[in-house]
Amino acid sequence: MTMNEETIQNDKIVEGYKEHQESESPDKIIMDAVPDDRKKEVKEALMVIRSEMFSGPIPPPESLARYEQIQPGSADRILKMAEKQQEHRMCLESKVIGSQVEQSKRGQLFGFIIVFVCVAVAIFFALHLGMTTFAASFLSVTMVVIVGLFINGKKLINKDLEAKSKDQKK
Repeated sequence: MTMNEETIQNDKIVEGYKEHQESESPDKIIMDAVPDDRKKEVKEALMVIRSEMFSGPIPPPESLARYEQIQPGSADRILKMAEKQQEHRMCLESKVIGSQVEQSKRGQLFGFIIVFVCVAVAIFFALHLGMTTFAASFLSVTMVVIVGLFINGKKLINKDLEAKSKDQKK
């Protein structure tokens, strides 16, 4: 085959591809236009690996359009499903945040009550029973424990936030 014949053959392949681009697969069009003695060579050259990925509840527009072609109305259903999922997620997050706020308020209230009772007991021991050393020790231990709980609580909260941010990055 001369260069001129090969160019004509290549032009036929390109024309065939352009004509049937939307109706047939490009591989079939090209392979139909290739002479039998060169099919193996062209087939090896055409082997391509294609990989698509997407993340999220809504597929990319091309995929959404293909869904709509296959099943009319499916694109709208997919979008509604994603919207419903988003509403559900936001509702859950709102409930979780609300319960965390309530839990925090309860913790602060109980902490205040415990500290108040401990201070009252220390005052009772110091003023009514004359046990000032015991009262001072009791109050000191109570304060050290309370401060320790606040510090450890903050560390646990920070550790939890770091873990959640790492999960979101994945």
